[in-house]
Amino acid sequence: MKRIFAIALVIVTVAALLCACGQKSGNVQTTVSGKYDDNFASSYASSVKTDNNGNKVYEFSSSQYDTYTQNHKNSLGADLQEEIAKNHEGKFGEYAYINDEKKAVIIGIHEDEYDETSAKTESAAAAEYGFKYFQNLQTPVDSIKVLYVDANDQNKIYGSFDYSAEK
Repeated sequence: MKRIFAIALVIVTVAALLCACGQKSGNVQTTVSGKYDDNFASSYASSVKTDNNGNKVYEFSSSQYDTYTQNHKNSLGADLQEEIAKNHEGKFGEYAYINDEKKAVIIGIHEDEYDETSAKTESAAAAEYGFKYFQNLQTPVDSIKVLYVDANDQNKIYGSFDYSAEK
């Protein structure tokens, strides 16, 4: 009986060790053009260098990188929402955030608030916020969308604007 228990304990220990080996480890490196570097990454990175082209090179542990990207995305979304609200009288919109899966900046508004002309103008500024995030990733994203959606149903899109990063 003791022998079976000992064998089971060894199997569980080896399985736990193998599971731990499969976790993300190592370092993550990003290279960011000066145009899109807002220096947010510097407080999360374990090292910061400037390459021969004047780009910032940040190095993170995997966990630092995950924390950095989440906090950067949230910070940019909050700043964007504040900037958009300044351009309108009274309360405007419900939210603004960056969506990794859609490679987009999402701005949630109500139907009566949407104006094509102002949205087109504002979307350029929103794209700049988006590129400050997407160009700072380990694998940068060069093309994004700015989507004005119904705040209660994001499948209803009032306006969609495409942007490409400057190289």
